[in-house]
Amino acid sequence: MSGGHLSREFFELIKNIGESRSKQEEDRIILNEMRVLKDKMKEKEVSKAKMKELCLRMIYVEMLGHDAAFGHINAINLSCVKNLVQKRVGYLACCLCLHKDHELMLLLVSTIQKDLQSDNFLEVSMALTVVCKLISAETIPVIMPLVLKLLDHANPNVRKKAIGAMNRFQELSPELVASSLTRCKKLIYDK
Repeated sequence: MSGGHLSREFFELIKNIGESRSKQEEDRIILNEMRVLKDKMKEKEVSKAKMKELCLRMIYVEMLGHDAAFGHINAINLSCVKNLVQKRVGYLACCLCLHKDHELMLLLVSTIQKDLQSDNFLEVSMALTVVCKLISAETIPVIMPLVLKLLDHANPNVRKKAIGAMNRFQELSPELVASSLTRCKKLIYDK
């Protein structure tokens, strides 16, 4: 096995897919993996560390062109935890598997709001990354006031991501961002 961060099952999945001789064999392996993931994600006492791995496996399944919608709620739940590595995997799965108009986005928006107000700049940074990818025009009014506050954040990386989020807002709904445009332009030259 390549490292302690991969379980034996995940390692075997990757190995088996790599060694498959046809698309049909690959699909069979993936469909079996989807059944396993669905069963394991339904278990009551799944640790957050195990759920992190299951979400990574779900991402892998989706990357290969299969729909793993059964695990999307688990990705959102994982984005709510305090452990930064697990939160990052949850957000990553959301960014890769959901779209801005997905029915579960309302659940994710509340987590984003909480993380944008966090004292931990890493949580703020992760939330801003998701904002740039998944926010829709309908959710901008809820998120924009929090992003505007982050334009004055002590960390320059947070300010940079906040500018990126404002740019995304400008693309989606220019009329909502018009009043903040001058301030954003000044911050682009921030050192």
